[in-house]
Amino acid sequence: MDPARVSYDVVVVGGGAAGLAAAVAAAGRGARTALVERYGFLGGMATAGMVGTICGLYRATKAGPPEPLNPGFPDLFARRLAAMPGCEPPVRRGRTFVLPYTPFAFMCLADEVTAGAGPLDLYLHAHLTAVERHGERIESVRVTTWERTVELTAQAVVDASGDAVVAYRAGAATETSAPADRQLPSLIFALQQVDTAALGSGARLALLRALATAEQEGKLPKGAANLTLGPSAQPGEVICKLALSGIVEELGPGGDLLTAAEQEGRRRARAVVEFLKSLPLFARAFVSHAAPQVGVRESRRIIGRYQLTRDDVLAGRKFEDAVARASWPIELWAEGQLGALYEYLDDGETYDIPGRCLQSRDVSNLFVAGRCLSATHEALGSARVIGSCLATGEAAGVLAVRRAEEA
Repeated sequence: MDPARVSYDVVVVGGGAAGLAAAVAAAGRGARTALVERYGFLGGMATAGMVGTICGLYRATKAGPPEPLNPGFPDLFARRLAAMPGCEPPVRRGRTFVLPYTPFAFMCLADEVTAGAGPLDLYLHAHLTAVERHGERIESVRVTTWERTVELTAQAVVDASGDAVVAYRAGAATETSAPADRQLPSLIFALQQVDTAALGSGARLALLRALATAEQEGKLPKGAANLTLGPSAQPGEVICKLALSGIVEELGPGGDLLTAAEQEGRRRARAVVEFLKSLPLFARAFVSHAAPQVGVRESRRIIGRYQLTRDDVLAGRKFEDAVARASWPIELWAEGQLGALYEYLDDGETYDIPGRCLQSRDVSNLFVAGRCLSATHEALGSARVIGSCLATGEAAGVLAVRRAEEA
């Protein structure tokens, strides 16, 4: 039986921060919009990956209060999120500010803004199964939910999948770094009943050294010491981020990287927690919850009409077709190092993300936002953070509406 067909001005695939912003921006301008998300909730890495802090919302500077980089949806969403239960105002982290939040609050706020966004249909638990392209245009995308298969025709499409799956299925130009050259994924999990009052910076440093020693002595699995952790705003809770190094070298022939990362991440997390419980601060600790999926920092991205570069970022380059401002340092999580390496812009400097980075080079009605924008490996280390995803998402939604109006 042929699938039902529903016509839209704009179809957004991927309901992470970028897709959420794109859909709300398009619907807010009166465009009939569909938002397609594979999980039962919105937020992407912000919720499924349990990132816990939004980076890239504010100008990076050594002094002064937080200064929003992008007005409009990113700033409005951040202000509302900060007022949600369990969330906090922005806090300084070195030269930057981040906005702490709980994933559940993010999900609930996303539900509220999509419900009030105008002509917006939300498809949760919906998986992209096909893309129909004629010439230089995408005509429709096919999605399957628990109940049905639906053909969504569109005047313009926004690929906010994080992995450029629409672009790939449409035959648009994309690129993917070799697995060994990509940024490391991470597994985030929460511990409860930790003596957080005694877990100051000195204690955390001693703890990380003890983990490194235990790994060197073979008491922990290889890679288990690549951990960062810190108390949350909730009493007795500690959030742990385990960078998953060494997955690629252990991957067997034909093995799937994400499958291996998910299973190996949980194995290492359990080993780390058992080790921590031997320490007085963690004697009663247990894992209350872990992210539904490992956090992905880099995968497939499009070849756009311009490719953002490391030099653009560090030079604070400005563009005539700028659609978003960014200031987050280049943050790279690579094999062979504990933690991340950072390259900062000059104090207080920002760079522009041009609209051409959000437009497919060879499909005229395809736009992208978030992690799959057109950028080099290094530039993406800055532009991929959630604050920038909110900004590029809103911009992509606006560009898509303009293209739909031209059709």
